[in-house]
Amino acid sequence: MKKKKATITITDDEGNVIKEIPMSAADGDWLRAGRLAEKARAGDQHAAEELKRMQDNELFELEDEE
Repeated sequence: MKKKKATITITDDEGNVIKEIPMSAADGDWLRAGRLAEKARAGDQHAAEELKRMQDNELFELEDEE
């Protein structure tokens, strides 16, 4: 198995790829990221640091090697 970056692919109505956006840990665990963002806005420094770490950490997915 090999790792590849997980991405969000944006396509037009005809299926042509417009853009691929790398996903972060915050995208993968959006519910937790949202809760951390709420706490960070309320002044929780630890939550703000954890949210930043999640946003800076890229996601990878495993794919079979042929």
